[in-house]
This record gives sequence, C-alpha cells and structure tokens, in this order.
Amino acid sequence: MTRKAKKRAASANEPFRLTGPMLSHIAATMVPFFKKIAVNYTYALKWSKAVRTADLDTLSALFKLAVPGAKLNGFSTNAIGYFFDFDFPDPVLQYSVGTTIPPGTTQFTFSTPIHRAIARAALPFYRALASSSCYAAAVAAAINGNKLTRLRILLRQKITASALKSIRIEFSGAALSFKYSSSKFTYRHLLFREIVG
Repeated sequence: MTRKAKKRAASANEPFRLTGPMLSHIAATMVPFFKKIAVNYTYALKWSKAVRTADLDTLSALFKLAVPGAKLNGFSTNAIGYFFDFDFPDPVLQYSVGTTIPPGTTQFTFSTPIHRAIARAALPFYRALASSSCYAAAVAAAINGNKLTRLRILLRQKITASALKSIRIEFSGAALSFKYSSSKFTYRHLLFREIVG
C-alpha cells in the first residue's frame, strides 16, 4: 500500500467534522448551477435528458456553461439523478451534493419541472451558505452534533416549499426529501461525505 493510500485509509477512521467553509465553498459553486436550472427551461431540459441517458459528456459541457472554471473532483449519474464531488484535504477527502430519485424506485426517469422546482426551492439555502459564514457554521454544527431539530429549523428558514417533506442527517450531511403532486416519485437532495478508497 502506498503512503497516500495508507493516509487515506487512516483518514477514513478519524472523527469527521463538517465545517462552515466547506459548505460555503460547495454552495458558491452550486448557486449558479441551480439558478441556471431554475430560470432557463431549455438548459434544464437538456440537463434532464442527459441524466436519463447517463450522458456524462453532455452533463460536463452543460455544467461548464453554468459554472465556468468550477473545480470538481468528479461527477456521476445513475440515470435517475446526479452527484457532484468536491475534493478536500484529509480527513474529509470528498464531499458530495446531488439530486436523485431513490435507487430501486424507477429507471431512466428524471423530471425537468420537478428538478427546476427543487432548484428554486434550494436556491435561498445555498445562497445563505455561500454568503453567510455564521449560517454555514450553524448548519455544520447541527450536522456534526446530530442535532436534527436545529438542522430542520435552519433549513426550513430558507427552504419554504411545501414539497419539502423531510429533513434527515445522514452520512455527515443532510438528506432532503421532496414530493410533488405531479409525480409519484420522491426526489432526494443530498449533501454527504463520500468515503473514497
């Protein structure tokens, strides 16, 4: 095992602390993307089609249109959603954000109108994370302390859509479930720590 691999293996066992600056960094990248999805129907339509067909080349090109110069560690799609991966120093390594239908529910399905609605709903939250170090630190502290009631209060201050049905703490992050009457599927918006090998 290489020195780098050993360091990563050891890091996976260290206590993890999400920080406000991490959330602010991620949010600063995500705001222009969500804004593009929310306001540009043609762009959002192309994005959804690329998700459903697992077309990573198109997704990459579209993302660069919305966020030129953004630095991602990678991104992926499962044809029912997508995930962006952000690289951080040890012991974090990688933190991810994405929107998806729960696996096993359906295949090759991703609704443009619902994705746009989620983007509109989430924008105030991401803008607050990007612009307020105090707010970002409070969200990180709630997740680190497993203080679900506090996290729900913080998020619902910014995400007021009635379609937001639940907020949970999972994988050192937040899992938001959205359910719209126009679809039988629940969509999950996730921020989580990715354990990489």
